[in-house]
Amino acid sequence: MRLIKMFGLAAVAAVAAMAFVGATSASAVSTQLCNNHTGLSCEAGHAVTSHHLVLASGSIGELLAIIPVLCLGILILVSAGALGAGATKQTVTSTTQTYSGCGTSSAHNNCTVTVPTGQQAVFGLLKTGLDAGTLTATSGQVRLVCSNIGLDCLYDAAGMEFSVGGGHLTANETAVNELGGKFFCPDEGLLDGLMEVLTSIYALG
Repeated sequence: MRLIKMFGLAAVAAVAAMAFVGATSASAVSTQLCNNHTGLSCEAGHAVTSHHLVLASGSIGELLAIIPVLCLGILILVSAGALGAGATKQTVTSTTQTYSGCGTSSAHNNCTVTVPTGQQAVFGLLKTGLDAGTLTATSGQVRLVCSNIGLDCLYDAAGMEFSVGGGHLTANETAVNELGGKFFCPDEGLLDGLMEVLTSIYALG
C-alpha cells in the first residue's frame, strides 16, 4: 500500500513548509522554530510555540491500495516545545488533525481519518543545513475507516521521517506500519506527502 499526501503527520504530521536556515552541520547546533529570520539564532520573543499546516495548494490526499481512498483537505495544528541545554532536536507535537472530503468515490464522503484519543503524533525536529531539516515521528497513530466497505485500519506514526525545506514538508515513500484492522489492511504502507504552513517559519539555532 502507498499513502500519498495524506497523513500529514500524521501526522502528522507536522511542521510542514518551514524555511530552514543555519549551519550546514546539525551536529553542532540546536534547532529552534522562529517567526523572524535576522540571524542564525532565534531572538528573544520570536520563538514559535504553535502554528497551522494545510495540504499544499493543488494537492489531494490519496491512499493507494486495492481500494483507493482520497482526502481533499488536511488541517493540522502543532505545538513546538522548548529546547533543553545543548539539545540538537526540538520536540514538535500535533495537537489537532482534521481530514475532510475522504472517500472511495467521487463524492469523497464515505471514509473518515481520525486520531485515537491520546495518540497525537510527537516528532523530533533537527536542522541539517541551509534550508534543510528532518522531522522524525517518535509516537502517534491514525485510524482510517470506510464503513460502507468494511475498511478499518490503524496506522503507527513512529519512525516516519519527513524532509523539511523550501517552505514544505515532504514524505518520500516513508514506511508506515499498520497496527491492526480488517479488510485490505496490509502490514506496512509507504507515505508520500506535501504540506505547507500558513505563515513564515524558520528553523534557527
